[in-house]
Formats: sequence, structure tokens, C-alpha cells
Amino acid sequence: MAGMNVVAQLIDRVTEAVNPRGTQNGDAYTAKRIPDFTTAVMDGKVFEFLDTTTTVALVARPSTTASLTFQNPSTSGKHYVIFGLKIYTDVVPASLGLVTVWHCVHKLPVALLTRDLVLQGTGAGTAMCLKGGVSYSGSAVVDRGLTTVIDDGWIPTELNLLNNIASTNFVSGSARLGVPVVLPPGTHYSLQTTATVVTFESSLGVTWGEFDEADLY
Repeated sequence: MAGMNVVAQLIDRVTEAVNPRGTQNGDAYTAKRIPDFTTAVMDGKVFEFLDTTTTVALVARPSTTASLTFQNPSTSGKHYVIFGLKIYTDVVPASLGLVTVWHCVHKLPVALLTRDLVLQGTGAGTAMCLKGGVSYSGSAVVDRGLTTVIDDGWIPTELNLLNNIASTNFVSGSARLGVPVVLPPGTHYSLQTTATVVTFESSLGVTWGEFDEADLY
């Protein structure tokens, strides 16, 4: 009927009512988003790994050198979403120092990288599913050890470590990315550390989820 007002009510996945939003003209807002983190964990789709070998931090902005590169192979059939980063430092200078983790989302695909970490199975360096009782069975490739990459524009992340112990020690930390990074099949993502003084050695890790394309768009 002309002029009839229609009121819509939305229901979320746990059957709770959600108020819709719209414009002054009555147009509905719709927004696609990355799946809820906790829901993805419960579905067994979120994993973490931490490298077992440290590399020396740079003392200048990264360019073509990466401490660790994480690749989504073109044959994976999944979109990878980087949620957070991990770091530990086991060699430090005899002075106060700050280590910052930088990341780079590369624009161009490359050939399959060297699989330096075997993420499947058990033991040090394997991937840990954040849902207990689940092992990683995906295709992710981790290439480590000052890999040469394309300088596509490095950006510092939220993750850094401050150290003031003048001896070899073990300092660790983690941080969620303010904006998750999405890696479609065939793309890769690099991490590198910089430090205010030389001789810092650190190891890095990633928290990520694996999703079908339909889950994201």
C-alpha cells in the first residue's frame, strides 16, 4: 500500500534483537565484516605460531630484508586474516633499548617460498589452534631468516618491546593489530624488527584465521 511504513527488526546469531541503522532518507546501512574473533576461535579457524630462531634487528627502516615472511599459497583456497603478532627477544645490548615490529603487505604474488617452519603436527614451531584438540592442517608457508623481499612500504605495528636489562635475557610480548590484514590466495606478508641500538635478536610469530572468501565479503 502506498505510504505504508515498514519497521524491520534484525536478529543476531544468538537470537538477540539488533536495532538496524539507516540514513535520513530511510536507506538501510549494510556492512560486511571479518567474522567475530571469538566465533572464529570456537569454529577452530584461528591459529598461532612462534618462530624458534632469532634474527638480528635492523637499526633503520626496513626495505628489502624481512625477518619472517608469511605466505598464503595460490592453491590454498582460503583467505588468511592476520589478527595479531608475537615477539620474544633473547639477546640484548648492554643498555636501554626499544624493539619495534614493522609489517609489509606485499602487492605482487611470488613463487612458493621456502617452508622453514613445519606448522603441522606437534612440537616447537608448529601452529597452535586456539581451540583445544585441533591440529593445523592448512597450507600456510613461513619463510624466515632475513629473506629478501620487495619494499612495498613498511609500516610500524602496535607491537614493541622495551628492555633495560644489560645482559642476555628473555623478554616477550604480543599485540592485536588495530586493523586486521587480509591475505587472499597467492599473497604474502612480511615482518621485520628495528631497534634503537644494535645487537638485539628477536623471534616473531603470527595469530591468524583461515576463512572462505564468502565469509569476508
